[in-house]
Amino acid sequence: GSSAMPHKRNPIGSENMTGLARVIRGHMVTAYENVSLWHERDISHSSAERIISPDTTILIDYMLNRFGNIVKNLTVFPENMIRNMGSTFGLIFSQRVMLKLIEKGMTREQAYDLVQPKTAYSWDNQVDFKPLLEADEEVTSRLTQEEIDELFNPSYYTKRVDEIFNRIGLGD
Repeated sequence: GSSAMPHKRNPIGSENMTGLARVIRGHMVTAYENVSLWHERDISHSSAERIISPDTTILIDYMLNRFGNIVKNLTVFPENMIRNMGSTFGLIFSQRVMLKLIEKGMTREQAYDLVQPKTAYSWDNQVDFKPLLEADEEVTSRLTQEEIDELFNPSYYTKRVDEIFNRIGLGD
């Protein structure tokens, strides 16, 4: 645990949210058990609903506010993120490569069988995945260099971040 590892940063707020989500999921058990009473209701349901309804809505409100503060005050280390992505030898882009090959006419099985051995080789030998694709005639006969470069562009995964933050009220 973190008490034995002083170098760790404790995500207390996030851990709190995870625990509170368990409480809400627990309330769902009670709500589901009340479903069988909907046709011919008796009063056995109301005692449970008087507890779970306000507790759940108040708890969700608290969690949403807490989550907003977590995101607003989040410390991000882009350099570390880039370094971590690099430690995958480009394998994080393998799905995009496979899907592009399918888009270009290969069956899913063919695309998988073409890409998978290269991913294994890349990982086992700690070499970059992209040059393995670029050296393969079966890949380059279907994908241009420009397409391969675009498949390995990390900004593809973050292109909607600002839009998403704006949608939930956390934009600039």
